[in-house]
Amino acid sequence: MPEPSAASGEEPSTEGQATEGQATEGQATGGPRGRLWWAAWLVPGYAISYGLVLPALSDDFWWLGIPGMLGLACVVLVALHVLLEGPFRGAVPYATDGTDRRGPVKHHYKVLIGRYLLLVAVSGPMVVVPLAVDVRYLYPFVGTGLVALLLGTRFWLPQILYLRKCARVLKVYDFEFRSPVKKSNLRGNGVRSLTLGEGGSPRMSAREPLFSDRWPRGIERGVWFAGDDPFGGVILVPGTGELMCMQPEVWAAQDTARRQAAHKRREKARQAGLARKSI
Repeated sequence: MPEPSAASGEEPSTEGQATEGQATEGQATGGPRGRLWWAAWLVPGYAISYGLVLPALSDDFWWLGIPGMLGLACVVLVALHVLLEGPFRGAVPYATDGTDRRGPVKHHYKVLIGRYLLLVAVSGPMVVVPLAVDVRYLYPFVGTGLVALLLGTRFWLPQILYLRKCARVLKVYDFEFRSPVKKSNLRGNGVRSLTLGEGGSPRMSAREPLFSDRWPRGIERGVWFAGDDPFGGVILVPGTGELMCMQPEVWAAQDTARRQAAHKRREKARQAGLARKSI
């Protein structure tokens, strides 16, 4: 049975939930180490690829530029993945017990916007400085900077879109606790399949705005759910604080349940942007 959010005045069951400090310990230590590890490979990889591109500026060794350009493209793609699609790196500054609906959204916006600004701060000078000083051997920076900025924007905009979906749902629905969570599948870009509780909830297709490629720690013990099962909703992971927007994985299978839902439920789903399949 679902349990009400603590905001409703009733005490929810918290058995199996970790505290924020405990649940984020692995992220606080694993995130930075992961990025340092990647940097140890990406920086030399970029330098070697850049060195191979330089002979391409001459007429004699242009063929060396082919593996160099491929290497630069690979480095840029991996760097964008590490920068834009990583999980939280520390304890979240909001309650993860279902009492706070605005805090998770605000923090996710802060993280995503901060990552994009870092991308602009790195890519912008790579484009502007070589053109300003007009040094021929710096021109490969222009290409990688433009590619990083364009692809980074392309990867970042869907993250903001899914976060906006979460924000819209949380303006309408309160949280209730669902346990356990059955993890079914994890695909790329934060797409995953899961089932909430044991009360006949349909298997959901969930999308995490951070697009992390890992399951949040302890999610199998239960999550806070805001929404309506046949229409979908949002989950908040206790402790780690990730948000995921979700809808039934097989949308057509819930058509009857949605049609038979009371007018008030259907109206709330419409206000929350859940009246049609969008995830």
